[in-house]
Formats: sequence, C-alpha cells, structure tokens
Amino acid sequence: MDKRQRKKLTKILLNLLAKNPAEFLLIGSSDGWIKIADIHKALLEEKLMPFLTPKVLEQFFCLYRPKEFEIHQENHTVRARPHLIREDLFQYRPKNPPPFLFVPIRPKAYFAVEKGGIGPPHGKEWLLLCASRQRATILGKRFHPAPLIIKVLSEAAHLSGHPFHYAGSELYLTKEWLQPQWLQLPPAPSLKEESTDNQQATKDKEARDKSEKLNEEYEEKPFLPGSFIPSFAYFEEYAKEKGKRAQRRSRKLKARRNKKR
Repeated sequence: MDKRQRKKLTKILLNLLAKNPAEFLLIGSSDGWIKIADIHKALLEEKLMPFLTPKVLEQFFCLYRPKEFEIHQENHTVRARPHLIREDLFQYRPKNPPPFLFVPIRPKAYFAVEKGGIGPPHGKEWLLLCASRQRATILGKRFHPAPLIIKVLSEAAHLSGHPFHYAGSELYLTKEWLQPQWLQLPPAPSLKEESTDNQQATKDKEARDKSEKLNEEYEEKPFLPGSFIPSFAYFEEYAKEKGKRAQRRSRKLKARRNKKR
C-alpha cells in the first residue's frame, strides 16, 4: 500500500468512524469502537477500496499506526481518536420510529423468528432496523447472499411501550425483543433453499478450518538460520522494479520496429 493509497484510506475511515458511521450501516459502542470485519464489509459495498481484505485492513492499523486511529488488537476493533469523533455520535437517543421498519434475517432462522420473534444477535447490544427495504437488503447481504426481509410494525410496537433509538441516516436500534405480533414475515423459504443455505454454511466452515490449519502450520514451522522473510516494502519495491523492466522492454521493442522500417 503506497502513500497515496494510505492517505485515501485514512480519509475514508475518518468519515466512517468519526462523522457518519450510520451512513455505512455501522454502529459502535458508547466509546466509538467498531469491529474491523464490519468496516471491511462496508468498504466493499461502497467499492471504495476493492483490493482490501480484513487482514490487510488490520495490518494497515497495526503496521502504519495512523495517528488518527486507535486499535484494540485482542477484540479486533478500531475507533477514531476521541477528539476527532463528532460530539454525541455514539450516544443513541430515543426517537419515535416511522410506521414500518425492516430487518434482515437468514432463511434458516425463519421458523425460529416466526415462533419467538427477534432481538439483538448473540453477543451484540443492539438490533439494527432500517427505514427502507433496500437498505435492509444491503445490511442482510453482509451475512447471507439472499437474506429474508421482515417488516416490523414499529409504530404499533412503540405505542405499546417498546423503545426505539435513532442512529442517523434512517437507521434505528432497539435492545428489546420484538414479539411475533409486531412482525410481518415474507413467505416461508422452501426446503430446497434451506438445504442450499446449509450446504453453503458447511462449505464456508470447511474453508475457514482449512485456512486456520494452514496458518497454524505456518506459525509452527521454524525458520532456519539465513531465512529471508519478505516485508510489504519489499513487495512494493519488487512490483515497481518489475514495472520499470516491462517499460524498458517495451521501449526496446518499439525502437527495433522503427529501425526495421
């Protein structure tokens, strides 16, 4: 990653982490911490930095140590420096919701939601709800290629005493469980779709297990004396030199063709 790319990425991340995270369908803790994996998904959707992977993004914070950000490596979270964050950005205040809100779910969770309702995902504080079906679909595609969109009777739920909070950019939050009477579910997915979803989940798990195994083997393998471990700077310099050699070869070929004429 060269200096120009780092400067561009820093500018994008400052807008995302310190000014308007809800525009990217992101929310943070009360201190502004957001998971790096969630930031990566938001960047991919906007096609702002298509070459980035979660690992490269984490290395950007760890290796280059941009002064605008703080990283918590154990939790894989990052935030902008407190003095850069817009005041009360992560203090989500109660607000009356519109008549309807939308929330995405995985197809395999359909019957559980139909029976027991829906609430914040495991390990998370808030359930995210969108004011439009389109934005809910974008949010759902972060965890499933074909999410199901549930219509929430938010105004009726609020009048019954259910609190909602506003995060900005038509993104609403709730901590409480939404019972089935406040939900309008789409038609139930077919068994074929559910089976396909399970097969995809199995493939994803196998790919993760294989990647973790390779990483463990790589870490356990000792480096012999005299081993050379290339750095990012080495690869960048190698790519530049390779490009220069290609340009020199092109100029020589062009000169030969002109000489023959």
